[in-house]
Amino acid sequence: MTDDQELQNYLSGLSDKIRAPLADAIREQAELLSQAQQDALKQLEQPPEETGDLVRSCVVVSGPSDLELSVQVGGDATTNNGYDRALSFEYGTSHQPARSFFYSTYQARRDDMQDAINEALKEALNNV
Repeated sequence: MTDDQELQNYLSGLSDKIRAPLADAIREQAELLSQAQQDALKQLEQPPEETGDLVRSCVVVSGPSDLELSVQVGGDATTNNGYDRALSFEYGTSHQPARSFFYSTYQARRDDMQDAINEALKEALNNV
């Protein structure tokens, strides 16, 4: 059994009383992270050449279960000639310095996100 299958089996065994509040907390934290990344991008984009596509591409994507979400940026709206502008913002290019927004925002929020999720889990377990 792979680690992913093992995780799926464990997560599917959680009762709804625990699962629902935990899923809500995870979604809330993912949405807050996505919003923080959008805010960081708004500060970094330089008009008039920037279109706002990068900001709009910051989204929360559902995973295989309600407890798995991804915060993503970039994609079709920001890709031209096979290269995603999100990468050039994050890591820079030979013509532009890095303007990190994705990982720096995650690093800044990581502990608060984990604390909020842990608190939601603790409350859910206390209410079972």
